[in-house]
Amino acid sequence: MDLSCFKAYDLRGRIPDQLNPELARDVGRAYASWLRPSKVVVGQDIRLTSPELSQALTEGLVESGVDVYLIGEVWYRRDLFCDRSL
Repeated sequence: MDLSCFKAYDLRGRIPDQLNPELARDVGRAYASWLRPSKVVVGQDIRLTSPELSQALTEGLVESGVDVYLIGEVWYRRDLFCDRSL
């Protein structure tokens, strides 16, 4: 697994070499295991790969017992607002 896509505040990498659905699913599982949230908001940007990656992330979270709120396409920082509103 190539972990070079992990940056200080986000994930950025070449698709599918560095960032792919398998990694997104694993990130969902790891996030749930480490932070143990009861609910998570998942949004996405307008890139063509976003639906597949957000679906995989959601699967990893749900498999770990997290309630996921899908908010679809969002502009930058709207997801943060939604997260704080729950």
